[in-house]
Amino acid sequence: MSKKYYGAVALAVLLASFTTSPSAGKTGKVSVNGMSFAYVQEGSGPPVVLVHGSVSDYREWSGQMAPLARHYSVIAYSRRYHWPNLPPGTDADASLERQVDDLAAIIKTMGITPAHIVGHSYGGAIALNLALRHPELARTLLLAEPAVSGVMGNMPEQNAVSKESKAVRAEMKEAFATGDAERIVRTYAARVAPGEFEKAAPEVRQMLLANAPAFQLDYNSRRPPFTCDDARRVAVPVLVISGDRSAMGLQRIAETAARCIKGASFVSIPQATHWMQHDHAEAFNDAALAFLARNGK
Repeated sequence: MSKKYYGAVALAVLLASFTTSPSAGKTGKVSVNGMSFAYVQEGSGPPVVLVHGSVSDYREWSGQMAPLARHYSVIAYSRRYHWPNLPPGTDADASLERQVDDLAAIIKTMGITPAHIVGHSYGGAIALNLALRHPELARTLLLAEPAVSGVMGNMPEQNAVSKESKAVRAEMKEAFATGDAERIVRTYAARVAPGEFEKAAPEVRQMLLANAPAFQLDYNSRRPPFTCDDARRVAVPVLVISGDRSAMGLQRIAETAARCIKGASFVSIPQATHWMQHDHAEAFNDAALAFLARNGK
């Protein structure tokens, strides 16, 4: 990666260190699988674990912590290599399997079994795989456009989704090759959350830029396909949320995942993007709280 890339990221990390935490909750670290994971915790009651998506960290949930903490003990952690955890090294492993192991170990170590799991994008894929591999750890799943394109299988819409995905991958490959953190984030944002980077608050931009190295690793990591047959094996209550201004492929994947999971509910938030927690936080929180209330505190 270029000096320009690292320079931009270093500046973003420095600036981010002066921003406030996503809530008035306590921050801490939990050590599992040979790594230290930063987290923030707020509230009391049944545990809710928030698993962020790509280009992000636990601050992604800044608009959710306080509303959820009125009824629950809410824990948002930063996944491996995401701020303020150690950045990826030459032997970094961000595979989906490894990150599922991380989430399972965090839940067990913190003694919060079973927990309501809220996962966004790649975090949603982690949550779904956790529910299959460790069903005893998950009480419910709330999935914000989970990154599980495998559910599409051979459905008629698969061709359009695949074409869009190839175009995005080509754009991201080119952006990653430049080593320019801002270009990487802007390229991704233009696809999944058009216009949102440009109007984002400074602390949100700083968060995005600080996590560009982890994003590149996430994006190119090994992800075994999660199919519709896999989804049918999920045995806990599930809510899938999508934004109707998100990328077409992400919307179709979310809708299909909800159809594949027995008894799952689906909510589409008008005018929301893939970054719905930021751009339509109130609607997202209303849907989340209603779902959690229906499925036991």
